[in-house]
Amino acid sequence: MNVLILTDFSAQAYNAARYALNSTSGSSNFYVLHAATGEAVKMNETLSKFVAELENETAAKGHSFTALPFADNLINATRKAVSEKRIDLIIMGASGKNTSNIQGLGGNTCNVVKKVKCPVLVVPNCDFKQWQNLYLPLDLRFPVNAEALQLLQKLPISSDVALKVWEFDLNNSGSKAADFKLPTYKLSRQTLTEESDFLDKFWPEANAKANLIVFFARQLHISEKLLNRLSASETRKQELPVLILHD
Repeated sequence: MNVLILTDFSAQAYNAARYALNSTSGSSNFYVLHAATGEAVKMNETLSKFVAELENETAAKGHSFTALPFADNLINATRKAVSEKRIDLIIMGASGKNTSNIQGLGGNTCNVVKKVKCPVLVVPNCDFKQWQNLYLPLDLRFPVNAEALQLLQKLPISSDVALKVWEFDLNNSGSKAADFKLPTYKLSRQTLTEESDFLDKFWPEANAKANLIVFFARQLHISEKLLNRLSASETRKQELPVLILHD
């Protein structure tokens, strides 16, 4: 895989980068990007040091690393890197130096997720745990392309991985999501009909049992609804990485 790690040199960014080393199967090409319009020489030196520290991590064995300094804004730099390096996955921290109206996410994180058409893995302050239980909430009022889930086949899942699809049928239409063609997964579905079920039913179980939450980018209103309604104290306890897919 070609993986793009975004860093602002914060502790959260380094934690996400360490997590990234465990988030691919086999040998991968890691591109570490920092975008800024300040002193180029200082930026390059700091980025080189960041990459060197990553290369010394135990999980770095077998991977390749390339520093990508950009004298540009983050969105332009990320888009260019995604195109030129044929990036399969972007990885970044869940919080950073900027804030946003979505609790628990940095402003840069929200911008990348919404403005760059590439899968993004958003990592909070947590250690890597083998992905065995994946939770996918879907708002059935909005269609999605289930083929985007094929990315999961490249990621480090266990042999008995389970994917639980939470179908929110808020119009009580009785409709179902498209079939998910992931033959090695144990697939289960649960239908919920009330908006309050986002927090009352989905979130408590996901927080207790899931290793990863998967969203489709066109359904980010689900993640925003969850994060905005959680209290600040609850948000800080959130240790689940989130994979956002573009279809």
